[in-house]
Formats: sequence, C-alpha cells, structure tokens
Amino acid sequence: MKIIVVGAGKVGFNISRVLSSEGHDIVVVDKDPVALQSVFDNLDAMGVGGNGASARVLEQVGVDEADMVIAVTDNDELNMIACMTAKQCGVRTTVARVRNREYMSSQPFGLSYTRFGIDVMVNPEDLAAQEIFRLIEVPMATDIEYFADGRLSLIGIKVSESFRVAGKRIRDMGLDRFTVVCIIRDGKTLIPDGDTLVLPDDRMFVLGRTSGFDSLNGLTSLKKRVFDRIVIAGGGLITQSLVEILYARHTIPQVMVIDPNPETCKALAARFDSCQVMCADPAKMDLLEEEGVGVGDIFVAATGSDNSNLVSCMAAKRLGVSQMICEISREDYITLAEAVGVHATITPRLLVVNTVLKLLRSSSVVSVNLLNSGDAEIMELVAEKDSPITKGLLKDLNIPKGVIIGSVIRGVTIIVPRGDTKISSGDHVVVFALHSVAGHAENLFRAQGAGRESSYAS
Repeated sequence: MKIIVVGAGKVGFNISRVLSSEGHDIVVVDKDPVALQSVFDNLDAMGVGGNGASARVLEQVGVDEADMVIAVTDNDELNMIACMTAKQCGVRTTVARVRNREYMSSQPFGLSYTRFGIDVMVNPEDLAAQEIFRLIEVPMATDIEYFADGRLSLIGIKVSESFRVAGKRIRDMGLDRFTVVCIIRDGKTLIPDGDTLVLPDDRMFVLGRTSGFDSLNGLTSLKKRVFDRIVIAGGGLITQSLVEILYARHTIPQVMVIDPNPETCKALAARFDSCQVMCADPAKMDLLEEEGVGVGDIFVAATGSDNSNLVSCMAAKRLGVSQMICEISREDYITLAEAVGVHATITPRLLVVNTVLKLLRSSSVVSVNLLNSGDAEIMELVAEKDSPITKGLLKDLNIPKGVIIGSVIRGVTIIVPRGDTKISSGDHVVVFALHSVAGHAENLFRAQGAGRESSYAS
C-alpha cells in the first residue's frame, strides 16, 4: 500500500517507522531537511522536501496513486489542508493530526470535516488524557486496555518481591481465569510460556474478565487504593482534557494543577472554577511539601518536557506518592522513568500510531494497540469463515512464535484459551503479537485467499 506521511517530526517518524517495517511504500514530505535526513538514515522510506499542503508537491510524490495520506505536522491548518487537497486528488483515506479542540467542535454549527475531505482527525493530547483517566480508575495498573465493550481487560502490573507470583513459573500460578500474554523485562518484550519465571521488577501483562481484576485471583495481594486528590504538574492541552474528563465523570473529589505560566493558570482557573490552580514550578520539592503532596495523592506529570516530568515525579516520590503517571515523549526514557519510581508512563505519539494502525488493518481487526515499548501489538480480531485459525484445536495449529492467543469472546461468553480450545467463525479473539509477526497473526483470522490490499477498509 502506498502511504504519504506529511511531517517528519516525532509523530511522523514513528508512524513511518512502523508502517515501513510492515512493507508499505512510504513517502515522507517535510520542509525541514534535518528531519528528512533522519528518515533517509533510519527508515526504508522515500523523503521529499516541500510543503505537504501544496498540490504541486503532492502531485510530485504521486498522490494520485496513494491509498492514504497522514498529515501529522505541528501545524493543524497545514494538516487539514493537506488532507483536503489529497482527497480532491482521489486518495481513499486521509488522517489529520489536529491539536486545537476548537476545530473538533461538536456544536450544531460545527463543520463536518468529512465533507471537506478529512476522514479522521486525531488529537494526541485527548488520547493521552483518556489513557491517564483509565489508569486513575485502576490505580494498581501500569497499563490498561479494554476489549469486548469493556468486559475484558488487559492489565499491566509491576511485579514486586511481595507478590505471590514472584519467582514462580507461569504454569504453577494456578491461573484459570487469566492469561499472562507478555512480560517486559529490562526494556525487552518476552513471549511467555508455561516454563517462564516471573521475576521482581517485571512488568506482567494479564488478560482476563474485567470484573475479576480486583484481587487478580489473589496472586498479587494488591488492594485497590483509594485516593483523595489528583495533583497534575503542567497545565497544557493534556491537562485541560484530563480535568474536563475528571469533572465530567465526578471521579476525583479534589484536583490541583501546578504550572509556572501565569496566563495558563489564569485560563485554567477561569475554565474550571472547582479546580485548585497554583502558579509555580511543580518540580520544586519544597512547594509540593508545602501543599501536602504525599501518600493520599495521585501525581500526574504532563508538563510537555520529559526532564521536568521526571524531576517532578522524583520530588513526589520523595514525599511518599506511590501512584505516579508520567508523560514521556521518548521511548528510551521509559525505563529511566520506572527507575525513579514512576508507576505508569504515557507516550502520546504512540497513541496516534495506534489509531493509524487500526485504519490500515483488514476488516477482521476490531482494534489494535501498541505497547509503550513499541515492539508489540495487542489486537482484537474477528475470525472469518474458513480462516486458518478455525481449522482445528489451538495446539494443532501453526501459530507463529511470538504470538499468543489471549482470550476468546463468543457472544456473551469469555473463554480463557488453552491448547484444546477451538476458535469458531465469528469469535472475537484478543491476540498479543510481537510487531515483527503481527501481520502473520492477522492472516490467521482472514478467509483463505484474502490479502491485505483486498481486505482494506477505509
């Protein structure tokens, strides 16, 4: 499939990296020669200098032959115009990164941008805020994703020495309602089997029925903690979206936002009159101590700066905060964040990649999400009639190494799959796969003879 990516910044580079690794024909357009050089040096993709909203430039890169245009520069208007222009040239699907929420208005007189050629508008900050809210709802989780309309959950948990699972093989854990689908150890993703040992400091991903995660079958001895207040470092777009969600859901009785910019604080205070807003540096420990930040709080670092986020989390940790959620823009900082005590990390641009991947998948894919490590995917797939996955018991099928069948949803029934499980046509199946074999996993659920191009759904 030919895909034009407008913008070679962090988001555009990440999208191009993932899509080129899947064998798509990628063309990256950007005016910045330094950003394009990074594409040339690191990706199997073509780079072209120019304005991605220009019809002349798009024509130069063969827009009339493209299946999709993804515009993810830092300029909302440029992204929107690029998509509109591409649609006029016959591109099937267009995606625009839009951060200004005024363009995404749901008011009766708001524009319907689909009519003007923008099929999907993606706001990374809104996606990040929604992810943070899910983590706040389940404080024991380092990661959380829902499937089957919320009935099935994938929970990431940091293993401590006090957990009953620490030092045990998976086959000896007595799991009957859950499946361990992935372990991240020292920044590397491991595909577990029955003989895999679970060690302290592992991040263990467990898939199971949502209603059963309060105690996780007693294996972790975790109790769901109750927090009185959420303290947010930074008053940017992520924070604004998060506070809006919190007050709409009536989730947290108290919300405090700390930001050093007086104009930002003034705007926040005017918009959210019940929110306590403080104009100060959230990385200063004496300030946090003076405000009583400590054991009874959840701390969210979303300043837009990795350094500031990490330092503020370190200060909060020293004051006794155990639940810290940190925005991180660089994947190589995730292990550093964990080392300073951060409980969960959010990488907004990976959330954008998730959205784009779902658009590119076949009709058998209901949802797709990348782990923060970026090297693995969790997919909810639908088994098509006569697909290879329906041809026998799981233990008898040729399932690629690096793929785990995590759960089977058959109507209202959720099945924990084992070797003697047989998947039927129409079943929804949650699959974990290393990114390198995700395409092979997807092919297991397609009707034989159906290729990626023919099953594409815009």
